[in-house]
Amino acid sequence: MVVKRWPASILLCLSIAGSASPGAAAGGPRITYAGPTGNVTGPVTLTAKASGNGARIVAVTFVVDGAPRGSDTTAPYSLGLNPALVRGGRHTVRVVAVDNLGRRASSSVANLVMSGGDRPVEASPQAGLADALRALRRGDVTVRLAPGRYRLDNVVLGTSARLVGSGPSTVISPSNPRYFAILVAKGEHVRIANLTVDGGGAGPGGGNAVAVFDGSRDVRLQRLRLRHVRQNGVDVWGAYSEVSVQDSVIDGGGTGNAGVFSLGSDKSRDTSVIRTRIRGFRTFGILLGQKEYGSRSAALHDLALDNVISDIRDPARNACYTTASAPRCGTEEGGIWTGGVQAAIIGNTILRARWDGIETVGSSTRTTIADNVVRGTRTGIYLEHATNGSLIARNVVTGSPAGINVEWWYGGVGSRKNTFADNRIVGARRAGIFVGVGSDGNRIARNVFVEGQRPAIQLQGSSGNAVQGNRGCGSNGTLVGETSGRRDDGSLATPRKNVVVDNASYATCGR
Repeated sequence: MVVKRWPASILLCLSIAGSASPGAAAGGPRITYAGPTGNVTGPVTLTAKASGNGARIVAVTFVVDGAPRGSDTTAPYSLGLNPALVRGGRHTVRVVAVDNLGRRASSSVANLVMSGGDRPVEASPQAGLADALRALRRGDVTVRLAPGRYRLDNVVLGTSARLVGSGPSTVISPSNPRYFAILVAKGEHVRIANLTVDGGGAGPGGGNAVAVFDGSRDVRLQRLRLRHVRQNGVDVWGAYSEVSVQDSVIDGGGTGNAGVFSLGSDKSRDTSVIRTRIRGFRTFGILLGQKEYGSRSAALHDLALDNVISDIRDPARNACYTTASAPRCGTEEGGIWTGGVQAAIIGNTILRARWDGIETVGSSTRTTIADNVVRGTRTGIYLEHATNGSLIARNVVTGSPAGINVEWWYGGVGSRKNTFADNRIVGARRAGIFVGVGSDGNRIARNVFVEGQRPAIQLQGSSGNAVQGNRGCGSNGTLVGETSGRRDDGSLATPRKNVVVDNASYATCGR
Protein backbone atom coordinates (compact mmCIF):
# COMPACT_ATOMS: atom_id res chain seq x y z
CA MET A 1 0.00 0.00 0.00
CA VAL A 2 1.23 3.47 -0.87
CA VAL A 3 1.50 5.79 2.10
CA LYS A 4 0.21 9.26 1.27
CA ARG A 5 0.53 12.55 3.11
CA TRP A 6 -2.87 13.68 4.31
CA PRO A 7 -4.13 17.24 4.02
CA ALA A 8 -3.57 19.32 7.16
CA SER A 9 -7.33 19.45 7.91
CA ILE A 10 -7.57 15.66 8.02
CA LEU A 11 -4.42 15.33 10.11
CA LEU A 12 -5.86 17.74 12.65
CA CYS A 13 -9.14 15.81 12.69
CA LEU A 14 -7.32 12.58 13.42
CA SER A 15 -5.07 14.09 16.07
CA ILE A 16 -8.02 15.10 18.21
CA ALA A 17 -10.23 12.11 17.46
CA GLY A 18 -9.78 10.56 20.88
CA SER A 19 -10.29 13.68 22.97
CA ALA A 20 -12.58 16.23 21.37
CA SER A 21 -16.35 16.13 21.26
CA PRO A 22 -17.67 16.19 17.70
CA GLY A 23 -19.42 19.29 16.44
CA ALA A 24 -23.10 19.60 15.65
CA ALA A 25 -24.48 19.11 12.17
CA ALA A 26 -24.92 22.11 9.92
CA GLY A 27 -28.08 24.16 10.21
CA GLY A 28 -30.32 23.87 13.21
CA PRO A 29 -33.65 24.62 14.83
CA ARG A 30 -35.29 28.01 15.25
CA ILE A 31 -36.02 29.13 18.82
CA THR A 32 -37.41 32.26 20.45
CA TYR A 33 -38.31 33.14 24.01
CA ALA A 34 -42.01 34.05 24.00
CA GLY A 35 -42.33 35.70 27.41
CA PRO A 36 -43.09 37.06 29.82
CA THR A 37 -40.63 39.92 30.26
CA GLY A 38 -40.48 42.93 32.54
CA ASN A 39 -42.13 42.90 35.98
CA VAL A 40 -44.09 39.81 36.96
CA THR A 41 -45.84 39.00 40.21
CA GLY A 42 -47.07 35.66 41.44
CA PRO A 43 -46.48 32.30 39.76
CA VAL A 44 -45.43 32.68 36.14
CA THR A 45 -45.11 30.38 33.15
CA LEU A 46 -42.12 30.95 30.88
CA THR A 47 -42.85 30.03 27.26
CA ALA A 48 -40.87 29.42 24.08
CA LYS A 49 -41.56 28.81 20.40
CA ALA A 50 -39.39 26.36 18.47
CA SER A 51 -39.44 24.79 15.04
CA GLY A 52 -37.22 22.05 13.71
CA ASN A 53 -36.08 23.47 10.35
CA GLY A 54 -36.74 20.08 8.75
CA ALA A 55 -36.28 18.03 11.92
CA ARG A 56 -38.15 17.30 15.15
CA ILE A 57 -37.50 19.32 18.32
CA VAL A 58 -36.61 16.93 21.16
CA ALA A 59 -36.04 19.42 24.01
CA VAL A 60 -36.30 23.10 24.85
CA THR A 61 -34.29 24.19 27.89
CA PHE A 62 -35.01 27.35 29.87
CA VAL A 63 -31.74 28.86 31.06
CA VAL A 64 -32.30 31.23 34.00
CA ASP A 65 -29.40 33.38 35.18
CA GLY A 66 -27.00 31.31 33.08
CA ALA A 67 -27.98 27.87 34.44
CA PRO A 68 -30.55 25.38 33.12
CA ARG A 69 -33.72 25.62 35.17
CA GLY A 70 -35.68 22.93 33.35
CA SER A 71 -36.39 21.37 29.96
CA ASP A 72 -39.65 20.64 28.17
CA THR A 73 -39.73 17.87 25.56
CA THR A 74 -43.21 18.44 24.13
CA ALA A 75 -44.90 21.48 22.63
CA PRO A 76 -46.13 23.96 23.75
CA TYR A 77 -42.79 24.53 25.51
CA SER A 78 -43.08 26.03 28.98
CA LEU A 79 -41.63 26.15 32.47
CA GLY A 80 -43.46 27.21 35.61
CA LEU A 81 -41.75 29.42 38.20
CA ASN A 82 -43.07 30.44 41.59
CA PRO A 83 -41.32 33.57 42.94
CA ALA A 84 -41.83 32.20 46.44
CA LEU A 85 -39.41 29.38 45.52
CA VAL A 86 -37.01 31.41 43.40
CA ARG A 87 -34.86 34.34 44.46
CA GLY A 88 -36.82 37.51 43.93
CA GLY A 89 -35.63 40.40 41.81
CA ARG A 90 -34.06 40.60 38.37
CA HIS A 91 -33.39 37.50 36.27
CA THR A 92 -32.14 36.74 32.78
CA VAL A 93 -33.80 34.10 30.61
CA ARG A 94 -32.89 32.46 27.34
CA VAL A 95 -34.03 29.22 25.72
CA VAL A 96 -32.04 26.53 23.93
CA ALA A 97 -33.52 24.02 21.48
CA VAL A 98 -32.15 20.65 20.39
CA ASP A 99 -33.52 18.72 17.42
CA ASN A 100 -33.47 14.99 16.72
CA LEU A 101 -30.39 15.38 14.50
CA GLY A 102 -28.42 16.80 17.44
CA ARG A 103 -28.46 20.37 16.13
CA ARG A 104 -28.80 23.17 18.68
CA ALA A 105 -29.82 26.81 18.73
CA SER A 106 -30.19 29.49 21.40
CA SER A 107 -32.43 32.54 21.67
CA SER A 108 -31.38 36.01 22.69
CA VAL A 109 -31.49 36.92 26.39
CA ALA A 110 -34.59 38.45 27.96
CA ASN A 111 -35.02 40.11 31.37
CA LEU A 112 -37.74 39.86 33.98
CA VAL A 113 -38.20 41.01 37.57
CA MET A 114 -40.08 38.56 39.82
CA SER A 115 -41.90 39.21 43.08
CA GLY A 116 -44.73 37.78 45.16
CA GLY A 117 -45.72 34.18 44.60
CA ASP A 118 -47.79 31.51 46.32
CA ARG A 119 -46.40 30.47 49.68
CA PRO A 120 -45.91 26.70 49.89
CA VAL A 121 -46.97 24.46 52.75
CA GLU A 122 -43.92 24.31 55.02
CA ALA A 123 -42.89 21.17 56.90
CA SER A 124 -39.91 19.91 58.89
CA PRO A 125 -39.08 16.67 60.68
CA GLN A 126 -40.47 18.25 63.86
CA ALA A 127 -43.55 20.12 62.65
CA GLY A 128 -46.28 19.93 60.01
CA LEU A 129 -45.06 16.78 58.30
CA ALA A 130 -48.15 14.57 58.72
CA ASP A 131 -50.45 17.28 57.31
CA ALA A 132 -48.05 17.90 54.42
CA LEU A 133 -47.95 14.21 53.48
CA ARG A 134 -51.74 14.01 53.44
CA ALA A 135 -51.87 17.11 51.24
CA LEU A 136 -49.36 15.62 48.78
CA ARG A 137 -51.50 12.50 48.42
CA ARG A 138 -54.60 14.61 47.68
CA GLY A 139 -52.65 16.75 45.20
CA ASP A 140 -52.94 20.35 44.03
CA VAL A 141 -50.41 21.59 46.60
CA THR A 142 -46.81 22.71 46.92
CA VAL A 143 -44.93 21.40 49.94
CA ARG A 144 -41.48 22.62 50.88
CA LEU A 145 -39.41 20.52 53.28
CA ALA A 146 -36.94 22.25 55.55
CA PRO A 147 -33.38 20.91 55.88
CA GLY A 148 -33.14 17.77 57.97
CA ARG A 149 -33.46 13.99 57.78
CA TYR A 150 -36.90 12.49 57.15
CA ARG A 151 -37.67 8.80 57.76
CA LEU A 152 -40.33 8.13 55.13
CA ASP A 153 -41.30 5.69 52.41
CA ASN A 154 -44.22 5.20 50.02
CA VAL A 155 -44.87 8.96 50.00
CA VAL A 156 -47.54 9.38 47.32
CA LEU A 157 -47.83 12.55 45.24
CA GLY A 158 -51.19 13.00 43.54
CA THR A 159 -52.15 15.18 40.59
CA SER A 160 -50.59 18.66 40.65
CA ALA A 161 -48.57 17.85 43.78
CA ARG A 162 -45.17 19.51 44.07
CA LEU A 163 -42.58 18.43 46.61
CA VAL A 164 -39.62 20.79 46.98
CA GLY A 165 -36.70 20.38 49.33
CA SER A 166 -34.21 22.94 50.58
CA GLY A 167 -31.33 21.42 48.63
CA PRO A 168 -29.04 18.43 49.38
CA SER A 169 -29.48 18.94 53.14
CA THR A 170 -33.10 17.80 52.86
CA VAL A 171 -32.60 14.02 53.11
CA ILE A 172 -35.34 11.39 52.90
CA SER A 173 -34.47 7.81 53.85
CA PRO A 174 -36.76 4.79 54.35
CA SER A 175 -38.48 3.96 57.61
CA ASN A 176 -39.35 0.42 56.48
CA PRO A 177 -36.34 -1.79 55.65
CA ARG A 178 -38.41 -3.65 53.00
CA TYR A 179 -39.76 -0.56 51.26
CA PHE A 180 -41.08 -0.61 47.68
CA ALA A 181 -40.32 3.04 46.92
CA ILE A 182 -39.51 6.12 48.95
CA LEU A 183 -41.38 8.61 46.74
CA VAL A 184 -44.25 7.64 44.42
CA ALA A 185 -45.61 9.93 41.68
CA LYS A 186 -49.19 8.91 40.95
CA GLY A 187 -51.05 11.40 38.78
CA GLU A 188 -50.50 14.29 36.39
CA HIS A 189 -48.36 17.45 36.61
CA VAL A 190 -46.22 16.11 39.46
CA ARG A 191 -42.96 17.82 40.43
CA ILE A 192 -40.20 16.64 42.81
CA ALA A 193 -37.14 18.85 43.18
CA ASN A 194 -34.19 19.97 45.28
CA LEU A 195 -33.72 17.15 47.76
CA THR A 196 -31.74 13.99 48.53
CA VAL A 197 -33.13 10.46 48.68
CA ASP A 198 -30.92 7.95 50.48
CA GLY A 199 -31.98 4.40 49.62
CA GLY A 200 -29.80 2.73 52.23
CA GLY A 201 -27.88 0.50 49.82
CA ALA A 202 -28.27 -3.25 49.34
CA GLY A 203 -31.20 -4.89 51.12
CA PRO A 204 -34.66 -6.45 50.72
CA GLY A 205 -37.83 -5.07 49.18
CA GLY A 206 -38.48 -3.25 45.92
CA GLY A 207 -35.92 -0.62 46.76
CA ASN A 208 -36.80 2.18 44.32
CA ALA A 209 -35.86 5.72 45.22
CA VAL A 210 -38.62 7.26 43.06
CA ALA A 211 -41.41 5.28 41.40
CA VAL A 212 -43.68 6.71 38.70
CA PHE A 213 -46.99 4.88 38.78
CA ASP A 214 -48.97 3.46 35.87
CA GLY A 215 -51.11 6.17 34.24
CA SER A 216 -48.97 9.10 35.31
CA ARG A 217 -48.35 12.02 32.95
CA ASP A 218 -46.17 15.14 32.98
CA VAL A 219 -43.92 14.12 35.86
CA ARG A 220 -40.71 16.11 36.25
CA LEU A 221 -37.92 15.13 38.67
CA GLN A 222 -35.30 17.87 38.96
CA ARG A 223 -32.12 18.58 40.90
CA LEU A 224 -32.35 15.39 42.96
CA ARG A 225 -29.54 13.46 44.61
CA LEU A 226 -30.43 9.77 44.70
CA ARG A 227 -27.70 7.95 46.60
CA HIS A 228 -27.15 4.43 47.94
CA VAL A 229 -29.89 3.31 45.54
CA ARG A 230 -31.06 -0.18 46.47
CA GLN A 231 -32.75 -1.19 43.20
CA ASN A 232 -33.63 1.54 40.68
CA GLY A 233 -33.08 5.25 41.07
CA VAL A 234 -36.21 6.05 39.06
CA ASP A 235 -38.61 3.24 38.13
CA VAL A 236 -41.35 3.88 35.55
CA TRP A 237 -43.93 1.44 34.21
CA GLY A 238 -47.36 1.11 32.63
CA ALA A 239 -49.22 3.66 30.53
CA TYR A 240 -47.30 6.89 31.09
CA SER A 241 -46.09 9.93 29.20
CA GLU A 242 -43.81 12.96 29.62
CA VAL A 243 -41.79 11.57 32.50
CA SER A 244 -38.48 13.46 32.78
CA VAL A 245 -35.43 13.21 35.03
CA GLN A 246 -33.28 16.35 34.86
CA ASP A 247 -30.13 17.85 36.39
CA SER A 248 -29.80 15.11 38.99
CA VAL A 249 -27.17 12.78 40.43
CA ILE A 250 -28.00 9.08 40.77
CA ASP A 251 -25.52 6.74 42.50
CA GLY A 252 -26.00 3.00 42.90
CA GLY A 253 -22.91 2.42 45.01
CA GLY A 254 -21.99 -0.62 42.91
CA THR A 255 -24.99 -2.67 44.09
CA GLY A 256 -28.04 -0.91 42.62
CA ASN A 257 -29.78 -2.29 39.54
CA ALA A 258 -30.33 0.72 37.24
CA GLY A 259 -30.18 4.48 37.41
CA VAL A 260 -33.36 5.04 35.38
CA PHE A 261 -35.48 1.99 34.53
CA SER A 262 -38.47 2.65 32.27
CA LEU A 263 -40.41 -0.24 30.79
CA GLY A 264 -42.16 1.20 27.77
CA SER A 265 -44.95 -0.05 25.52
CA ASP A 266 -47.38 1.26 22.93
CA LYS A 267 -49.06 3.03 25.86
CA SER A 268 -46.00 5.05 26.86
CA ARG A 269 -44.14 7.95 25.25
CA ASP A 270 -41.88 10.96 25.81
CA THR A 271 -39.66 9.61 28.57
CA SER A 272 -36.48 11.64 28.99
CA VAL A 273 -33.28 11.80 31.04
CA ILE A 274 -31.45 15.11 30.68
CA ARG A 275 -28.16 16.49 32.11
CA THR A 276 -27.99 13.81 34.79
CA ARG A 277 -24.95 12.02 36.23
CA ILE A 278 -25.43 8.28 36.82
CA ARG A 279 -22.84 5.89 38.20
CA GLY A 280 -22.27 2.61 40.01
CA PHE A 281 -25.11 0.32 38.82
CA ARG A 282 -25.07 -3.36 37.88
CA THR A 283 -27.34 -3.54 34.83
CA PHE A 284 -28.01 -0.16 33.16
CA GLY A 285 -27.31 3.49 33.55
CA ILE A 286 -30.47 4.36 31.59
CA LEU A 287 -32.96 1.80 30.26
CA LEU A 288 -35.54 3.23 27.86
CA GLY A 289 -36.79 -0.29 27.28
CA GLN A 290 -39.42 -1.71 24.97
CA LYS A 291 -39.59 -5.40 24.12
CA GLU A 292 -41.85 -5.55 21.07
CA TYR A 293 -40.44 -5.86 17.54
CA GLY A 294 -41.98 -4.05 14.60
CA SER A 295 -44.10 -1.61 16.61
CA ARG A 296 -44.84 1.73 14.93
CA SER A 297 -45.37 3.75 18.10
CA ALA A 298 -44.11 1.94 21.21
CA ALA A 299 -42.19 4.14 23.67
CA LEU A 300 -42.37 6.97 21.16
CA HIS A 301 -39.90 9.89 21.35
CA ASP A 302 -37.78 8.76 24.29
CA LEU A 303 -34.75 10.96 24.92
CA ALA A 304 -31.35 10.75 26.65
CA LEU A 305 -29.62 14.13 26.37
CA ASP A 306 -26.29 15.35 27.76
CA ASN A 307 -25.96 12.78 30.54
CA VAL A 308 -22.75 11.36 32.04
CA ILE A 309 -22.89 7.64 32.85
CA SER A 310 -20.06 5.65 34.35
CA ASP A 311 -19.06 2.39 36.04
CA ILE A 312 -21.85 0.02 35.02
CA ARG A 313 -20.75 -3.48 35.92
CA ASP A 314 -22.14 -6.63 37.50
CA PRO A 315 -19.62 -8.76 39.41
CA ALA A 316 -21.82 -11.79 38.69
CA ARG A 317 -20.99 -11.33 34.98
CA ASN A 318 -17.20 -11.32 35.38
CA ALA A 319 -16.93 -14.33 33.08
CA CYS A 320 -18.45 -12.30 30.25
CA TYR A 321 -15.48 -9.98 30.18
CA THR A 322 -13.21 -12.78 28.99
CA THR A 323 -15.72 -15.26 27.52
CA ALA A 324 -18.56 -13.56 25.67
CA SER A 325 -20.47 -16.84 25.30
CA ALA A 326 -20.89 -17.30 29.06
CA PRO A 327 -24.57 -17.46 30.21
CA ARG A 328 -26.59 -14.23 29.89
CA CYS A 329 -23.71 -12.21 28.49
CA GLY A 330 -24.91 -9.13 26.68
CA THR A 331 -28.15 -8.84 28.63
CA GLU A 332 -26.94 -6.03 30.91
CA GLU A 333 -23.94 -3.85 31.87
CA GLY A 334 -25.00 -1.16 29.39
CA GLY A 335 -24.69 2.60 29.62
CA ILE A 336 -27.86 3.48 27.69
CA TRP A 337 -30.32 0.99 26.16
CA THR A 338 -33.11 2.32 23.99
CA GLY A 339 -35.97 0.39 22.39
CA GLY A 340 -38.60 2.90 21.34
CA VAL A 341 -39.63 4.46 18.05
CA GLN A 342 -37.95 7.77 17.08
CA ALA A 343 -35.77 7.86 20.17
CA ALA A 344 -32.91 10.38 20.43
CA ILE A 345 -29.67 9.56 22.26
CA ILE A 346 -27.68 12.80 21.98
CA GLY A 347 -24.62 14.34 23.61
CA ASN A 348 -24.06 11.72 26.31
CA THR A 349 -20.74 10.60 27.80
CA ILE A 350 -20.48 6.92 28.75
CA LEU A 351 -17.43 5.66 30.64
CA ARG A 352 -16.64 2.11 31.72
CA ALA A 353 -19.94 0.43 30.95
CA ARG A 354 -18.58 -3.07 30.82
CA TRP A 355 -20.64 -4.59 27.98
CA ASP A 356 -21.68 -1.73 25.73
CA GLY A 357 -21.99 2.04 25.77
CA ILE A 358 -25.23 2.42 23.82
CA GLU A 359 -27.52 -0.36 22.57
CA THR A 360 -30.73 -0.36 20.56
CA VAL A 361 -33.35 -3.00 21.34
CA GLY A 362 -37.04 -3.60 20.62
CA SER A 363 -38.47 -1.36 17.91
CA SER A 364 -35.67 1.14 17.34
CA THR A 365 -37.04 2.70 14.17
CA ARG A 366 -35.86 6.16 13.06
CA THR A 367 -33.70 6.50 16.17
CA THR A 368 -30.85 9.00 16.39
CA ILE A 369 -27.58 8.25 18.20
CA ALA A 370 -25.47 11.38 17.77
CA ASP A 371 -22.65 13.37 19.37
CA ASN A 372 -22.00 10.82 22.11
CA VAL A 373 -18.61 9.98 23.61
CA VAL A 374 -18.04 6.34 24.65
CA ARG A 375 -14.89 5.14 26.38
CA GLY A 376 -13.78 1.86 27.88
CA THR A 377 -16.66 -0.45 26.90
CA ARG A 378 -16.58 -3.86 25.19
CA THR A 379 -18.61 -2.42 22.30
CA GLY A 380 -19.13 1.29 21.79
CA ILE A 381 -22.53 1.18 20.04
CA TYR A 382 -24.49 -2.04 19.46
CA LEU A 383 -27.50 -2.21 17.15
CA GLU A 384 -29.77 -5.12 17.96
CA HIS A 385 -31.55 -6.91 15.13
CA ALA A 386 -34.58 -4.61 14.86
CA THR A 387 -33.02 -1.21 14.22
CA ASN A 388 -34.17 0.38 10.99
CA GLY A 389 -33.94 3.75 9.28
CA SER A 390 -31.80 5.14 12.09
CA LEU A 391 -28.95 7.66 12.20
CA ILE A 392 -25.68 6.97 14.01
CA ALA A 393 -23.56 10.09 13.56
CA ARG A 394 -20.68 12.12 14.99
CA ASN A 395 -20.01 9.75 17.87
CA VAL A 396 -16.52 9.26 19.33
CA VAL A 397 -15.65 5.73 20.51
CA THR A 398 -12.28 5.08 22.17
CA GLY A 399 -10.85 2.15 24.09
CA SER A 400 -13.50 -0.33 22.88
CA PRO A 401 -12.54 -3.57 21.05
CA ALA A 402 -15.54 -3.01 18.74
CA GLY A 403 -16.62 0.47 17.74
CA ILE A 404 -20.06 -0.09 16.19
CA ASN A 405 -21.60 -3.57 15.84
CA VAL A 406 -24.77 -4.23 13.82
CA GLU A 407 -26.29 -7.56 14.84
CA TRP A 408 -27.11 -10.19 12.22
CA TRP A 409 -30.59 -10.95 10.92
CA TYR A 410 -32.21 -13.92 12.68
CA GLY A 411 -35.64 -15.17 13.68
CA GLY A 412 -37.17 -13.14 10.86
CA VAL A 413 -36.00 -9.86 12.38
CA GLY A 414 -33.09 -7.69 11.29
CA SER A 415 -31.73 -4.18 10.87
CA ARG A 416 -31.70 -2.31 7.58
CA LYS A 417 -31.32 1.09 5.93
CA ASN A 418 -29.35 2.75 8.71
CA THR A 419 -26.87 5.60 8.27
CA PHE A 420 -23.42 5.63 9.91
CA ALA A 421 -21.78 8.98 9.26
CA ASP A 422 -18.93 11.09 10.63
CA ASN A 423 -18.17 8.80 13.56
CA ARG A 424 -14.62 8.63 14.98
CA ILE A 425 -13.44 5.28 16.27
CA VAL A 426 -10.05 4.98 17.93
CA GLY A 427 -8.15 1.76 18.64
CA ALA A 428 -10.91 -0.77 17.89
CA ARG A 429 -8.85 -3.95 17.69
CA ARG A 430 -11.73 -6.26 16.65
CA ALA A 431 -13.74 -4.05 14.28
CA GLY A 432 -14.41 -0.39 13.66
CA ILE A 433 -17.86 -0.88 12.11
CA PHE A 434 -19.10 -4.47 11.79
CA VAL A 435 -22.30 -5.11 9.81
CA GLY A 436 -23.72 -8.61 10.24
CA VAL A 437 -25.54 -11.02 7.96
CA GLY A 438 -28.71 -9.62 6.41
CA SER A 439 -28.29 -6.09 7.74
CA ASP A 440 -28.58 -4.53 4.30
CA GLY A 441 -29.04 -1.20 2.54
CA ASN A 442 -26.96 0.94 4.89
CA ARG A 443 -25.06 4.14 4.18
CA ILE A 444 -21.58 4.24 5.74
CA ALA A 445 -19.87 7.56 5.04
CA ARG A 446 -17.07 9.85 6.22
CA ASN A 447 -16.18 7.80 9.28
CA VAL A 448 -12.62 8.05 10.66
CA PHE A 449 -10.71 5.11 12.12
CA VAL A 450 -7.52 5.73 14.08
CA GLU A 451 -5.34 2.61 14.49
CA GLY A 452 -7.20 -0.61 15.27
CA GLN A 453 -8.26 -3.55 13.12
CA ARG A 454 -8.13 -3.60 9.32
CA PRO A 455 -10.46 -3.89 7.58
CA ALA A 456 -12.05 -1.30 9.85
CA ILE A 457 -15.41 -1.66 8.08
CA GLN A 458 -16.47 -5.29 7.78
CA LEU A 459 -19.51 -6.31 5.73
CA GLN A 460 -20.26 -9.92 6.65
CA GLY A 461 -23.03 -11.23 4.43
CA SER A 462 -24.42 -7.71 4.16
CA SER A 463 -25.58 -6.37 0.79
CA GLY A 464 -26.75 -3.20 -0.93
CA ASN A 465 -24.64 -0.87 1.18
CA ALA A 466 -23.13 2.45 0.07
CA VAL A 467 -19.67 2.81 1.65
CA GLN A 468 -18.02 6.07 0.70
CA GLY A 469 -15.46 8.60 1.87
CA ASN A 470 -14.26 6.75 4.97
CA ARG A 471 -10.70 7.23 6.19
CA GLY A 472 -8.30 5.38 8.46
CA CYS A 473 -4.74 5.74 9.69
CA GLY A 474 -2.21 4.10 11.95
CA SER A 475 -2.76 0.50 10.77
CA ASN A 476 -1.86 -1.47 7.68
CA GLY A 477 -4.45 -3.00 5.39
CA THR A 478 -7.48 -2.05 3.35
CA LEU A 479 -10.26 -0.13 5.06
CA VAL A 480 -13.31 -2.07 3.82
CA GLY A 481 -13.73 -5.85 3.77
CA GLU A 482 -16.50 -8.09 2.44
CA THR A 483 -16.91 -11.66 3.66
CA SER A 484 -19.61 -14.31 3.56
CA GLY A 485 -21.49 -15.48 6.63
CA ARG A 486 -24.15 -17.96 7.68
CA ARG A 487 -27.82 -17.16 8.12
CA ASP A 488 -29.65 -18.61 11.11
CA ASP A 489 -30.89 -21.49 8.89
CA GLY A 490 -27.29 -22.35 8.02
CA SER A 491 -27.41 -21.08 4.42
CA LEU A 492 -24.60 -18.93 3.07
CA ALA A 493 -25.05 -15.16 2.85
CA THR A 494 -22.73 -13.56 0.29
CA PRO A 495 -22.31 -9.77 0.08
CA ARG A 496 -23.85 -8.40 -3.11
CA LYS A 497 -24.18 -5.02 -4.79
CA ASN A 498 -22.21 -3.06 -2.24
CA VAL A 499 -20.96 0.27 -3.63
CA VAL A 500 -17.51 0.90 -2.13
CA VAL A 501 -16.03 4.21 -3.29
CA ASP A 502 -13.24 6.57 -2.15
CA ASN A 503 -12.23 4.80 1.05
CA ALA A 504 -8.59 4.82 2.14
CA SER A 505 -6.39 3.63 4.98
CA TYR A 506 -2.88 4.94 5.68
CA ALA A 507 -0.09 3.32 7.66
CA THR A 508 0.68 6.49 9.63
CA CYS A 509 -1.38 9.37 10.91
CA GLY A 510 1.09 12.06 9.86
CA ARG A 511 2.60 14.56 12.20
